[in-house]
Amino acid sequence: MPFPSPKVEIAFDDGPYVVSPTWTDVTSYVREMSIDRGRSDDWGTFDGSASVVLSNLDRRFDPFNTAGPYYGKLLPRRQIRLSGVTTFGTFNVFRGFVDGWPPVWTDAGKDSTVTLSCMDALGLLASETLPADWSRGYILSTAPRHYYPCDDPIGPFTANQTLKDYGSVPLDMATTAAASSGSQLAVGLVNSSVTGTGSDAANSALGAVNNSPGSFSVSTWVIPDSSLSGSVFLQGYMNNHGFFFSFDNATGKFRVEVTEPTFGNSKVATTNIAGWDSGMPRMMSFTWNSASRAITIYIDGILIANTTANVGGIYIPFNELVNIGTGSVQQVIVWDGVQTQAVLQEIYRGSTAQFPSTTAQRFTGIIQNTPFSTALTSPPSAPASSVIEITDDAPRVASELQIVADSEYAPLFVDKAGVVTLYNQNQIRTQTRSIVSQATYGAGGIAIGPEVALQYDGDSMRNQASITMSGGGVYIKDNATSQTAMGVAEQSLSTQVSTLADAVDIGNIVTGWGGQVYPKADPFEVVLSPSASADWNTTLARELNDRITLVVQPPTGGAITVPMLISRISHSVVPGEWRTTFEGSARWAAVFILNQSRLNSTDLLG
Repeated sequence: MPFPSPKVEIAFDDGPYVVSPTWTDVTSYVREMSIDRGRSDDWGTFDGSASVVLSNLDRRFDPFNTAGPYYGKLLPRRQIRLSGVTTFGTFNVFRGFVDGWPPVWTDAGKDSTVTLSCMDALGLLASETLPADWSRGYILSTAPRHYYPCDDPIGPFTANQTLKDYGSVPLDMATTAAASSGSQLAVGLVNSSVTGTGSDAANSALGAVNNSPGSFSVSTWVIPDSSLSGSVFLQGYMNNHGFFFSFDNATGKFRVEVTEPTFGNSKVATTNIAGWDSGMPRMMSFTWNSASRAITIYIDGILIANTTANVGGIYIPFNELVNIGTGSVQQVIVWDGVQTQAVLQEIYRGSTAQFPSTTAQRFTGIIQNTPFSTALTSPPSAPASSVIEITDDAPRVASELQIVADSEYAPLFVDKAGVVTLYNQNQIRTQTRSIVSQATYGAGGIAIGPEVALQYDGDSMRNQASITMSGGGVYIKDNATSQTAMGVAEQSLSTQVSTLADAVDIGNIVTGWGGQVYPKADPFEVVLSPSASADWNTTLARELNDRITLVVQPPTGGAITVPMLISRISHSVVPGEWRTTFEGSARWAAVFILNQSRLNSTDLLG
């Protein structure tokens, strides 16, 4: 067979998140197809796309044809799989998703085609968003009795707007004329809070009379009102107890008061630590143990010592309620029972978008926040970096995965079988397929086209690295030798790495491999004879970041031999012809660093 035969399959009956859909072969209707996967330079991101032209003479691929065999199934984001068939077997070259089904009529209506523009899995994930509030899902999993995110839009000083209660016993709040919107109080929360200047900035509806004494817990984010001597920012009635959560501006102490029906007085707990900054948002929490009559106070999930005293008080049975008072308040939660510190700390991490983890854990965690299956992912098996923060305010999934890839400093791409893949930092310097040449193209190897160009310039050089870390710190690494010889070429990376050591590793890689000039091959075509089925087998088996050897034979002088990693793979297929081109760069194929090897140790230095 002179060329591989194309094979095109579409999953008409299954949605985009089905791992093993039912494939329908539509190859007999294919007029042409093209695939393009890779990146444009040594520092860019990987993407993948495909285009398939289908014959639509009988209108079977026309979504407006009610009599068509696939009517009602020609939907955006149906899965598509493209393959090349040789005498050695079938080789995947692309798996992705159809953007749409646009029928076109030409030749005065005597011909019709549908051109399918297709994206890979990262293209699909580019339109999906992660949570706007990283703590909300976890809070709901703890089964709160009342949960007010307090991010509902509130007009300035407009009364009777509703704050939604998402708890298991919902009592929605109505704002008073003294309530207005404020900014979010923690980076992991949504862009709004409730600011009140009166004792009742927002009042919940009255619940049932609750005369059964019991333990309960309360938590909220708050900036107290510093203009008052005593700022009650949250109050309510729960399990036959009243509670008041406040801040004393005179002493700089937080205060919790619980009215006790059994004893006819109030228990008051005041933090031993004074001088808390009233202008700083804090997650304030307390628990009330009705059996031991103990109040426990937590600030930002940390247990804070307090002094407890009994004070005189009058107990009046009342309906269950929750009220917001003065200051700015967000994320009000009330639980039945005594909540654990571990739960409060997890809520704090979500509220501040801080999740310490390895890049592999972060990669998987992001995917688990989407409908996309982890079965079609490959996280780094031995991650080199750890991360802390995560982007807030509903970031796009694909862009957040790229930040994780930058933090690991490893390629993120969708392989030809449709698997979202993130290498570990040293994978291309240790795995066989990237350090051992998988094929030779040119000269005595597999034939290439007559036109081949090698770039050898400073555009792809990077001899200064600026690495932004979690928390905003920046590490700068310079390759002084390279800068002296060729001038400064800077690479900026926004990462979420948790340590300076991780940033130093990335800086060393960027300036080490980036500080030298390496050849890069422009697209070169693979040219195979009708008897070269084995070479097509080798070519179709190639994947991004595989190592190949390119041999260029100039008209005079010796051959130029360049080992490189494949950075782009393209296929163009028409009836009776299959054309493949590769692009590659020698930069990341340079696994041996002269003068840096160590006796009795690996030469595969990263």
